Amino acid sequence: MELRRLELGDLPACSDLAESRSWPREEKKWEFLLAHGEGWGLFDSEGLVGTTIVTRYPELASISMVLVAERAARQGHARRLVSHVLDTGVSTLFATDMGRPLYEQLGFHAVGFTDIHAGTFTGQAADISHIATAADLDDVVALDTKVTGITRPYLWEFLLANGSIRISGHGVAGTWQVRDQRMLIGPIIADTPADACALIADCAAGVPSVRVDVHDPEVVAFVRANGMESWGTPTWMVRGADALPGDRARYRAPLLQALG
Repeated sequence: MELRRLELGDLPACSDLAESRSWPREEKKWEFLLAHGEGWGLFDSEGLVGTTIVTRYPELASISMVLVAERAARQGHARRLVSHVLDTGVSTLFATDMGRPLYEQLGFHAVGFTDIHAGTFTGQAADISHIATAADLDDVVALDTKVTGITRPYLWEFLLANGSIRISGHGVAGTWQVRDQRMLIGPIIADTPADACALIADCAAGVPSVRVDVHDPEVVAFVRANGMESWGTPTWMVRGADALPGDRARYRAPLLQALG
């Protein structure tokens, strides 16, 4: 079994592996994460067996895309992959119910959750926000750093160039079309859950298919009342710290769970 860095040429194999485990292919997401993170794959004579990606910030590391092929399941490969990217600093990840026991054994503990919602948003725009421009970028990055406690200007630069950023008087939200017909909404930073709902409405109105991962009960109720369905509730976990950094009370949704 060979453990090596994943390369862009491995993208089709990564997507095939994801699809085999009932994950969407989302090659754009894999490409983005490999461009900004460190991907590792396990390979046997048949090809790709398992993957993980770690995105490192100055303040912490976010671990994601932990996948193992069915033919190699329950043989310790996920432990090997995650252990390989752990260091002495703070690490965070989202865990399914199946993966949580492994992560607890590796020293992670639960600090929250997110409820995945997807579908067609049936509500109307709130008309409380406007599209950001390059002139807004420094302020958006400064707000994100304060709220999340992590430094990631590249994320907002990417959204400005490849998606969109909406700003209101009480928050900011990003969007990105990760695959055909599916828009991701996030990160969402908002002073209150009601402010988050208004930003979601402005981002999602008229879009054929949307995904947003939220945890505030008021926001969960809002998206469900407007046509969105729950696809699962992963647990947010941390290793090496008691809690996540920043002013997390205002962090209403990530763009990708992979990015923290």
